[in-house]
Amino acid sequence: MLNAKKLLVGLGCFLLLVAAPLSAEPRLLDRVIAVVGEEALMQSELEQRMRLVRSQISERGLGVPPDDVLRDQVLERLVLETIQLQLADQMGLRIDEQTLNATLDRIAQQNNLSREAFRRAVEADGMSFSAFREQIRQEMLISQVRQRQVGSRVQISPQEVDNYLSSPEALEESGLEFRVGHILIPVPEDPSPEQIAAAEDQAQALLARVRRGEDFQELAVSASAGDQAFSGGDLGWRSALALPSLFADQVVTLDVGETAGPLRSPSGFHLIQLLETRGENKQLVEQTRARHLLLTPNALRSPSETRQLIEDLYQRIQAGESLTDLAREYSDDKASQQSGGDLGWVSPGQMVPAFEAAMLALQPGQVSRPVQSRFGWHLIEVEDKRQSDQTANLRRQQVRQLLSERRFEEEVQNWLREIRANTWVEIRD
Repeated sequence: MLNAKKLLVGLGCFLLLVAAPLSAEPRLLDRVIAVVGEEALMQSELEQRMRLVRSQISERGLGVPPDDVLRDQVLERLVLETIQLQLADQMGLRIDEQTLNATLDRIAQQNNLSREAFRRAVEADGMSFSAFREQIRQEMLISQVRQRQVGSRVQISPQEVDNYLSSPEALEESGLEFRVGHILIPVPEDPSPEQIAAAEDQAQALLARVRRGEDFQELAVSASAGDQAFSGGDLGWRSALALPSLFADQVVTLDVGETAGPLRSPSGFHLIQLLETRGENKQLVEQTRARHLLLTPNALRSPSETRQLIEDLYQRIQAGESLTDLAREYSDDKASQQSGGDLGWVSPGQMVPAFEAAMLALQPGQVSRPVQSRFGWHLIEVEDKRQSDQTANLRRQQVRQLLSERRFEEEVQNWLREIRANTWVEIRD
């Protein structure tokens, strides 16, 4: 079957109303305004999109650009969308009806509308609902293309996360305050190399004493030349932005009780200790220290034989044998077999639902009855439980996501320039 847009390119720019009398002036119905690869963009498409854009701009109370400016902007947008949809077709991407309907329902819910009320609202804006559905389908396809083509370009390193966390932007957002202890080992004005070396040696010796367990604040009273020495070097509660930048860069990386230094400044060598933090909601999660034994059906052991074996092993554990020893001998989980099935500390959401539900129902020292998951049959032993502060980990995950989104937007613009340059496009007046 012929492609209508390709056919229009071959016939030329104009479609005429041939049914009119020969003496009548031909009336323009539609025309090709651009060719993208082998696909034609029509004047009617451009006009429809311009009407939509004008409406959106007006709704926001903004001034609508002159028609010639708006036309160029909208046409370029249509060209880029067409290129991306062509890539989606080449990649075999599809949006099925179920996924599309679910997306439309979600949009309706976000606008507090039923499906029928949403349809009426779309049509009241002068757009047929079928055209709106197709537009949403195309936007979803474009999103998938971008994720596949651009997502692999976005890599965020741990150092980038650290840099952001110590930036003024992040520190101001967090609302976090720090109570910092400080020891200063001074150097004189215009010190000699020997005086510098002696001061650094003294600071290193104090740091060694702190790390051996001596009290930081008592050492500050006896050894620091800082203004707060007689207060145990306590600088009080400060935001990171209110700390000297030399200290702030280090403090944001410390755990409570941890000491950094010696840090060099014109006044001498500094040791700092993070005494407390406040102002940030702690994210506590219950972690479980667990181990397991996994049996998976295979070519030599049928599902029923696997089930019988896991029951036999459970009975042997009940009789006093160790799950650790049996896991080393029988477990099909190669990652944990050599360590006797040790899974370490497990956080919520790490395990498949069936496994996690059985694990959470156990108390330390208990072993589960056989539990089936998609991986096979498990015996689970809980060794301990604890409340773990995951604030720092969750914050790092949030920052990584933020930086990824920023980098993705930058890379999308680079990628769009690339695909535009690599696609044959003819704009027709």
